[in-house]
Amino acid sequence: MNLSNIVRGAFHSADLGYWIDSALAGHGLMTRAVAAVVEHAASALELHRLQASTLLHNAASQRVLAANGFERIGMAPAYLRIAGEWQDHYLFQRILTRDGLVRPAAV
Repeated sequence: MNLSNIVRGAFHSADLGYWIDSALAGHGLMTRAVAAVVEHAASALELHRLQASTLLHNAASQRVLAANGFERIGMAPAYLRIAGEWQDHYLFQRILTRDGLVRPAAV
């Protein structure tokens, strides 16, 4: 897991990334890990927003994000170069705070 591109100032935002070995997928580990990072980003890092992206066909990762209160906000053509090709991604965000208070995931 990683939080990258942490920006302070008016933005207070970061990008969330994560991977899991295929042998461990499907057991809820990533859903719980993302939940822990979201809590850390909101409480310890005092971030306002997290953004994540997935390949268009990565339904499992999209479910992880949805389970953690992320909403899809768009599609970015040729967003990242993966396996030597520029690939489209869905973009997701989770607003963590409103008026300084941590917002729980809407489920």
